[in-house]
Amino acid sequence: MSTTHKVTLRANPRRRSILETKMRYDVLLNGNRVGELCYNMRGYIGYLPLPDGRRLDIGERPLSVFRQEIARINRDARKTTGT
Repeated sequence: MSTTHKVTLRANPRRRSILETKMRYDVLLNGNRVGELCYNMRGYIGYLPLPDGRRLDIGERPLSVFRQEIARINRDARKTTGT
């Protein structure tokens, strides 16, 4: 049985509060919302889902670092499932 594990980000301007200047992002796992990234003083914070069910917390980082981690997670998930 082949299970997919694809993490993506989607901008969600409706989730911002009135004084927020940075965009919030939904964290999607196979198209379903599982979390959120929001800006906190010097970078974005949030969790990324791992293929084994755990969540990865990389701390307060720029959005580009989160995108790199997502690419790594998706690449590793493809290697383990063989798809």
